[in-house]
Amino acid sequence: MSLKRKIKFHLSLLFVFFLFASCGESKQEQQNVAESNRTKFNLNVGWKFIKSNPEQANQVGFDDANWEDISCPHTFNDVDTFDDLSHGHHDGEDNQWRGTVWYRKHFQLPDSNKGKKVFIEFESVRQIADVYINGVRLGQNQTGFIPFGYDLTPYFKFGEDNIIAVKVNNDRGDHFRDNFPLVWNHEHWHPTHGGIYRNVFLHTMDPLHITLPLYDNLETLGNYVYAENISETSADITVETEIQNDYSEDKRVSVITQVVDNSGKVVATSTTEKNISSGDKVIVNAITQVKNPKLWYTRHPYMYSVITAIKADGKIIDSHESPLGIRNFEFNKDSGFIINGENVKLHGWGQKPTNSWAGLGAALPDWLRDYTFQLMDEAGGNFIRWGHCASSPAEVDMGDKYGFVTLMPGVSGESQDEGETWDIRIKAFKDLIVYYRNHPSIFIWEGGNWAETEAHYKEILEVIDTFDPKGKRLMGNRRADVKNDSEGYVSIEIGTEGWEREYPDLPIVESEYNREEAPRRIWDTYSPDDYFYSHPNIKKNTYKLSSEEFAVRQADHWWNKMGKKAYHVGGANWVFTDGPHGGRCPTEVTRASGEVDAVRLPKEAFYALKAMWRPEPQVHIVGHWNYEPGTKKPMYVMSNCAAVKLYVNDKLIGTNNTPENGYVFKFDDVAWEAGEIRAEAFIDDALKTSQTKETAGEPAALKLTSITGPEGWMADGSDIALVDVEVVDASGKRCPLAKGRVNFTISGPAIWRGGYNSGKPNTTNNLFLDIEAGINRVAVRSVLEAGSVTITAKQEGVKDASITLESLPIELENGLTTRMPQVFIDVLTEEPLPAYTPEIPEYVPGVKNRSDLFKKFSYTGDGKAVLRTNMHWGKKAYTDLEYNYTHLPRYLNKAEYVRPSNLDNRYWARDQLQFIAGKKMHIYVLHDDTVPRPDFLLQDYKDNGDNVFVGEVVMSVFHRVAEAGESIIMAGNSDGDTPVNCRMYTVMAKQF
Repeated sequence: MSLKRKIKFHLSLLFVFFLFASCGESKQEQQNVAESNRTKFNLNVGWKFIKSNPEQANQVGFDDANWEDISCPHTFNDVDTFDDLSHGHHDGEDNQWRGTVWYRKHFQLPDSNKGKKVFIEFESVRQIADVYINGVRLGQNQTGFIPFGYDLTPYFKFGEDNIIAVKVNNDRGDHFRDNFPLVWNHEHWHPTHGGIYRNVFLHTMDPLHITLPLYDNLETLGNYVYAENISETSADITVETEIQNDYSEDKRVSVITQVVDNSGKVVATSTTEKNISSGDKVIVNAITQVKNPKLWYTRHPYMYSVITAIKADGKIIDSHESPLGIRNFEFNKDSGFIINGENVKLHGWGQKPTNSWAGLGAALPDWLRDYTFQLMDEAGGNFIRWGHCASSPAEVDMGDKYGFVTLMPGVSGESQDEGETWDIRIKAFKDLIVYYRNHPSIFIWEGGNWAETEAHYKEILEVIDTFDPKGKRLMGNRRADVKNDSEGYVSIEIGTEGWEREYPDLPIVESEYNREEAPRRIWDTYSPDDYFYSHPNIKKNTYKLSSEEFAVRQADHWWNKMGKKAYHVGGANWVFTDGPHGGRCPTEVTRASGEVDAVRLPKEAFYALKAMWRPEPQVHIVGHWNYEPGTKKPMYVMSNCAAVKLYVNDKLIGTNNTPENGYVFKFDDVAWEAGEIRAEAFIDDALKTSQTKETAGEPAALKLTSITGPEGWMADGSDIALVDVEVVDASGKRCPLAKGRVNFTISGPAIWRGGYNSGKPNTTNNLFLDIEAGINRVAVRSVLEAGSVTITAKQEGVKDASITLESLPIELENGLTTRMPQVFIDVLTEEPLPAYTPEIPEYVPGVKNRSDLFKKFSYTGDGKAVLRTNMHWGKKAYTDLEYNYTHLPRYLNKAEYVRPSNLDNRYWARDQLQFIAGKKMHIYVLHDDTVPRPDFLLQDYKDNGDNVFVGEVVMSVFHRVAEAGESIIMAGNSDGDTPVNCRMYTVMAKQF
């Protein structure tokens, strides 16, 4: 999909001009080319939908007049998500409607299109889609995340009504581990938002045409574009174009390839002649050279376009546009990531490909996905790992244009799969690579979210070698370290939580670090509680972090796990946006681990990371400046500079040039005074930037502000307008401690979608909403009628506010439009190199504490675990507590052992501790008797009757024997609730 959607037609005209100017063709022929045989229609608008499974709904004569009118992207779970408190224990929201529904789309193509080929493309449907055209079944897709398509031509009626019918099912098994065969279709990974939740397109083209990159069902490849021999002076560009001749006669064609730069100028061209027999599908290779290429950097993601055209019988009959970014790169085991000779630390996020949004579910217009990318870019991100399934095509485009190195999976849960599940996964992996292989932002293909067998690794690499042999991309599986089979197949270690590398000869990138959670609404312990510490479920929370603590801890996680390690590529903070997947805190309706909440309002953690990661000098005072008289508290300032000065009402409070964890400048016992607090940041004693926060006055009024797409709010039945509602003082400043209910009224052609409150159930889709930390955000959806929509907000004790939005009409003819989904364009910027980097300790390659027994040891808890040898009485039990082992059974003397973090005593993960047995060995697990014993302990170990005291806590000793080479995986301390002051289990081992 083009990065220049808005100007695609103009770019095509420009291509035509340059093409025929160089070939000496006439102006008349240029105009004929502009009216080429290929047209791409937006098929999103105007579908019929029913939330049931009527018989014969696939038939042409079925009466759908009383069905609901909707447009895509659409989900039937927008009304039943973000409305239940999390279960905790890493379980996602499961109280969603599941079953079978139907969609029907009526449309026509004029008789003048007779003789053309007609294809339909779905960017994906969740979860199982059966597709029909005019009553004829075309096939089924089960991936839920990978584009697929069908050839409609044999069943299509030109000049008459055509009906696409899609039966969709989003059901799943009761447990994600038993959800065969679609293990990834489970709320543990992605809430089961069913529907045609991404875009649908219709393509018409000449029988002699460039194929679509839709390997599913069609088994066509489209274009394959890659750059080689890249230098400052030139780059060789190869384009492999698959052409299908569906004429009844052979064709002699000219395949014309042009490389167009970001300004629309043709910078390289080539022409290749080819004979194509009737019915044949052939690959035509073209090589051209770009002089003095502008390279794709994360900080300057310069994009070219490659336009390929087929000329036959003296005229252009088909053309296709592909993205191109020219870059050299290396992932180095000792020096990290290098692009075009520039060493870059990768920092960014993991993100769920459903991108769930409160009130909207997973069905988002592309510009809202773009809006999320803009926020990530603002915060200094340059890396994204989609977990654990593929993102949308629009989001891959956004990775290209915003400069995000992308780690791209196919479809996966968290298991090594066999049978039908593996067959679906490996086929989806082929589809993925064919569809996305031209995008320069993709640097790593993720084979899966868990280790595979040797046979499966060979299949994965065969797919890459077949469909992306020139991409030079790396391949890795998260948790590849759980199997020896991974040796020799993965080319990058995809780690989790960043403590140690397990493959000394491979580069390492983190896929999931900092999995803590904190809502936006609770500032700190010095501010009024907004139903957080006072929540009846707070004792069950794994995390009890305020927004301030969550922000400050960003530096701890980043700096100690990745930032200060010169060899470390960097990694993905897990995750960017709050969502109803796998939360650990039953005080929330989301997994509150995002730097922005579920309607993309930033938390203090967002600004903390911005202050750490942006290349320009940054400084951010964590929190607000509206405390009670007499308050004294520590104030935290985040900055990527060398020193910070803090002032209150122009009085210098202190100077700090020794930050914690690289970026945290702490000022203790700061006395609050009404007025201003200001932080100034310095590099080499020169003032580089500053920030001031002011005390807001008493709440006086509500303020409404709208956010729409770059072209406005479209009356297409699926576009969204956002409205922010703030409580402000008499001078217009937001009141950061304001809360309370706001009531809304709406009039005009629109559908109210509302917002949510993070700590309360049943707050979505209501005409009322609570303010959180002075602000909240609601959404309204357009209908097919354009017009004025007025929204009024009222809160007791302050002045009302109203806003009027205009939805804009779209051109729709016979159910079709050529207007593509809107996104932001012309976003290319060039960022500077980092102004300052905290001192990084010297890296000595190859130095690591190794164990003969605990091979490929890894620990995915929040705290740090370390390996130690020679256990005996008096050894320290935890990395974060001063308790020692006493009165050990004699058989544990001289054992090797794991010193975990007691911080993780209430944290659950399936793979919290893992290693491969280096030898046949005894394994001993010491488990707190006050904690319910987890399944892994009950299933694999036996209580041998001995006890060990750690402080005053009694630990029972469990035992098993492991064979050499066996993979040992231990989950969290308990699968259920645990006492507040319990102990984390510890592990010891001795050779058999």
